[in-house]
Amino acid sequence: MLAGLALLIAALCLVVGSAEDTKNVIHTTSGDARGIIRSTTTGPVLTFLGIPFAEPPIGERRFKKPTPKQPWQGVLNATSLPPMCPQIPARINSFFAVTEADPVSEDCLFLNIFKPVRSSDSTSRPIVVYIHGGAFTFGGIAMKMFDASELAVRGDLVVVTIAYRLGPLGFLYIPGTEDAPGNMGLYDQQLAMQWVKDNARSLGGDPNAITAMGQSAGAISIGFHLSSPSSAGVFQRAFMQSGSPFIRAFVSSLAQAKARANMLTDYLDCKKRDSRELSGTEVVTCLRSKNVSDILEAAESFNTAGLDGFFPVLGVAFVPEKPGKALALSPPIARDILVSVCAAEGDFFIEHLLTNVNNIDNIDIVTKRHLAVIMKVLLGAIAIFDTEPILKRYFDPVTAKKGVDVVRAASDLFGDFLFGCPALSVARELSAANVSVHVLRYSEQLSFLDWPEWIRPTHSDDIVFSLGSALSLPGRPSAADVKATENMINVVSTFSRTG
Repeated sequence: MLAGLALLIAALCLVVGSAEDTKNVIHTTSGDARGIIRSTTTGPVLTFLGIPFAEPPIGERRFKKPTPKQPWQGVLNATSLPPMCPQIPARINSFFAVTEADPVSEDCLFLNIFKPVRSSDSTSRPIVVYIHGGAFTFGGIAMKMFDASELAVRGDLVVVTIAYRLGPLGFLYIPGTEDAPGNMGLYDQQLAMQWVKDNARSLGGDPNAITAMGQSAGAISIGFHLSSPSSAGVFQRAFMQSGSPFIRAFVSSLAQAKARANMLTDYLDCKKRDSRELSGTEVVTCLRSKNVSDILEAAESFNTAGLDGFFPVLGVAFVPEKPGKALALSPPIARDILVSVCAAEGDFFIEHLLTNVNNIDNIDIVTKRHLAVIMKVLLGAIAIFDTEPILKRYFDPVTAKKGVDVVRAASDLFGDFLFGCPALSVARELSAANVSVHVLRYSEQLSFLDWPEWIRPTHSDDIVFSLGSALSLPGRPSAADVKATENMINVVSTFSRTG
């Protein structure tokens, strides 16, 4: 009798254990993956962290287009954040930072999935695919600010954050070879979005209700996907935060891409052998023999201001035309577009220029003359040669000769040039193509962010509200932070459902 009861209990335990083992497992085209349930401020979220969507871009795959991930055997344990793609440690603010201690690896093509846990689970939620920013050189989905748990639960959405290669590993262009065709990072994004579409039902989402959402470099990327026929069908709506393909500062012409490749190969001694110019294939072979840290150091040596990096290349396969012409020639691949900018986009960049480039940490001593010279150099470097009318337009109304008003005038100039005008340009182009376009100006800032006091709501400040991470970052959210998060999540959720 007792023996029979023991067997019955053991059998029940096996059944319960089996149910527990399969409850948090998804079945994808690449294989099965087990996630973990975590809590949020309004309910549980099921997360799958570090799911690979491509073969590791290492060895012979370094600099090549991504290869889809081959199916794995067994159940992948998707409960830990993946490493970020190789990059130089940098700090923007307390939450937008990468340190020496943060794990990075060339094997970095992963995605994170966030979905709500409900008693009656839906299989047709809208999906948001998020592409992070960072000037195509910085950032990653392991950063806490890119945790989309709150957005998934509060917005009743499936949210997927995707990684892509950065810097020279993602955007090096070597003419004459497919071994480094340029725009590898864009191909990474495209492959990740295709993976999401192919697995939408398994994730509990609708493959015909996918919104591509990105900030800064992520939004610029989305602009290129909008004009690339090969990205057709992987998303139906697009939310572009503080980014547009019309931003000149973070794209490369063929001439610029070749020049930066030459500087890189020269620095790494991969240009010549015995006075003979190496072929494109030989150059790539040489670069593949180098340590990642040496490649990053070489790229950093000529990118001190952040405007001479490895960016999306115009005039090659993925982006064959200039953005305006490409959008005009290609039929729209998204039916609804939301374009947003922050109230003072330029504050972010002026603070960086003053603090990190000019070693100035007291804006009270910054003069109008000093900033006018900096603006003239920057605008000239990005191909605006007649700068005087622009400088007069922004600086003449300011009566002060130095201090915060002068700094903010420079910020407004740079913010309009870098983000405001390009955002309006892409909105007009898409509207002319009969796409439904909405434009949003954002003016909230996290209460416990460590910006200097003079900085207004600026570039990247909207990220933590739109993903909901404002409520989970280390700190004490104010009532205004909570309200701003609720409002922004409502924007994302509503747009993802109805446009």
